[in-house]
Amino acid sequence: MRLPDWLDKYLFETLQARFHPVYSNMTVIDWNKEQIRDYLGTYFPRSYVESYTIFSRYLASSSKLMDTTDISILDFGSGTGGELFGLFQALKEKRPNITQIKVRVIEGNADALRSYERILCEWRKHTKTKIICSPSPIKIDDFYDLGILDALFTEKFDIILSFKAVCEFVTKQQFETQNPYKHLAGFMMPKLSEKGMMVLADISSKNEIANEWIPDMMDLGLKDLKANVTHRNTGNNEIFTVCHTGSICDSSKLAWRIIEQ
Repeated sequence: MRLPDWLDKYLFETLQARFHPVYSNMTVIDWNKEQIRDYLGTYFPRSYVESYTIFSRYLASSSKLMDTTDISILDFGSGTGGELFGLFQALKEKRPNITQIKVRVIEGNADALRSYERILCEWRKHTKTKIICSPSPIKIDDFYDLGILDALFTEKFDIILSFKAVCEFVTKQQFETQNPYKHLAGFMMPKLSEKGMMVLADISSKNEIANEWIPDMMDLGLKDLKANVTHRNTGNNEIFTVCHTGSICDSSKLAWRIIEQ
């Protein structure tokens, strides 16, 4: 899949994104402005295509969100927002009945959040859907901080997503020896609307710090919560491909789960 031409041009010309993969456990929350340019040219396109593909397939086979014009979304660890824009595009194509989207994003990296807001301003020029965004520049240091978020986010959401964010908690051991997927999903699931759904997605490699495979940790956490996992990738991961100015054909591997009420 290729990025939309206008988005490709905005990333690589206006924001000066650079294609520069990092082959090790990353903690993007600590990246500076220059490193965010590498993220925009590498991981933003990957997240866009991953999210677009997952949601497009799901919405094509489901009647969810067919009977509404307004929806709400929560993105935990949004980064520069690649997964959100992929979701927006899938909704635009599969749910044209939706005319307004309210978005709450949680992100601790200020430079990533500024990039997301700039891309959102450009995105609005290419859609008729009204997108209302409320960014929350909050850095989560451990599972105790989730209690703060619990007090801040009292509303329900139709879609909750987290793409490649939880693995950073594993790398930095911010949840000590406890399963961060269990804690994060346990925090988010009660915030789903009656017909809501959550997508939890992450890298599928073995974490060097925890010495565990990320998909195994994800499954164990969701099993402990008795989460209703209705869709998931087959095997260890799903491979996605994306073409853009920085790479003729880049590929990524993702472990993803869809949880419904």
